[in-house]
Amino acid sequence: MSNMENLETQLSEKERQAAVYEAAMRSIQLENIRREARGYAVLSSALGYGEGALGNGKFGKVTHAAKLFLIAFAFLAPSLLVWHVLL
Repeated sequence: MSNMENLETQLSEKERQAAVYEAAMRSIQLENIRREARGYAVLSSALGYGEGALGNGKFGKVTHAAKLFLIAFAFLAPSLLVWHVLL
């Protein structure tokens, strides 16, 4: 094998490594962008839910009724459990 053929294989290997490196870096950047977009989507949905739940529309009324039901259940469940288990 001559020195020129050895040099060609080294250059092609460096080109292959550079291409793999670029692809990996692009993949990492895309994953970071996706993760950031997911965070924005979660925050946007939470803010949208908060604004909708506090409004005077149908969703706000349903949310308020659900809150009242859960509060009543939290107060009644322990006493009902005591009656069922101890009495």
